[in-house]
Amino acid sequence: MGGDLFSDDELGTPQTMGTGLMGRGYPGVVQDASVVIKAPVGTTLESIPLPRPPTGDGELSSDEEETFEACKAGVDNLHQAFWIAGKALETMKTGNLHRNSGVPNFADFIWINWEISESHSQRLMAEWRIGEALAGLGWRPRESQVRELAPVAKSHGEDAAVAVYDTLAREGGRVTSSALKDVVKQLPVIPSGASPAEVVRVVRGILEPSDPPAAGGTGDGSKQSGHDEAASSAHASEVQGHSQKPDPTESEDVRRLMQSLALVTDAAKAISRPAVRRAIDEHPEAVMLVVKEIEAGLGKIGRAIAVRKPAG
Repeated sequence: MGGDLFSDDELGTPQTMGTGLMGRGYPGVVQDASVVIKAPVGTTLESIPLPRPPTGDGELSSDEEETFEACKAGVDNLHQAFWIAGKALETMKTGNLHRNSGVPNFADFIWINWEISESHSQRLMAEWRIGEALAGLGWRPRESQVRELAPVAKSHGEDAAVAVYDTLAREGGRVTSSALKDVVKQLPVIPSGASPAEVVRVVRGILEPSDPPAAGGTGDGSKQSGHDEAASSAHASEVQGHSQKPDPTESEDVRRLMQSLALVTDAAKAISRPAVRRAIDEHPEAVMLVVKEIEAGLGKIGRAIAVRKPAG
């Protein structure tokens, strides 16, 4: 199992979009029965605590034991979702959770248990946040693909890297590491602080380059003076700018936001405090789990829309 576990899939891995705001495989509740179906610990990002320093140098506390087990399960899940493994590795390393394993060196610990090299583990820990963001959009990226986005993430941040992958997946069809590498190579210098929307426009320009302008006539009757040609070009650009102003409803991302708004609005109408209280009285354990899932979902929505707003 040694070496890089994530070779690229040049044959292409189908990308499946999420089916709804919460339709990404998170723990669910069966409506017609009082049975709660939860994903196994270590197989979702939510089941792995955030990285934090150790509570001490001695025996692991009960909370640390649970965290350690979740992290080990997360790394065991490496073949399915590298971002979960990356988060698990960072949480273990940051908390020094392996300190009672008999292998004090973290690099040795992960090699003995999973045959993951130190350099590979460093990549996984650096890439998991991008993988998480792409999974939130419904994609299932390969680690080798996200690796090609490292230059973009380093220079312009993880949001820009996510925008590059998402645009290629939507506009260019099949995503492979070579396709991403080609796009990243062609990226022009992007201004510091550029928004993901600006990055999307740049990537679209790479994927769909403008047609070269038609050659003008050379005869005296069709030849314009330099002044007239410049004026005509400026006027044409101005007219084109007004006539080709993009329609927001033509954007896939805008449509997704509008659909999300409709779903949230419908959900708000369907729920009330008295109904929640009655449900808790009837089935307290099952309902409280449902309430927690709703709270978690609302938290994800809040974090997703917490972006820099345009001035004005």
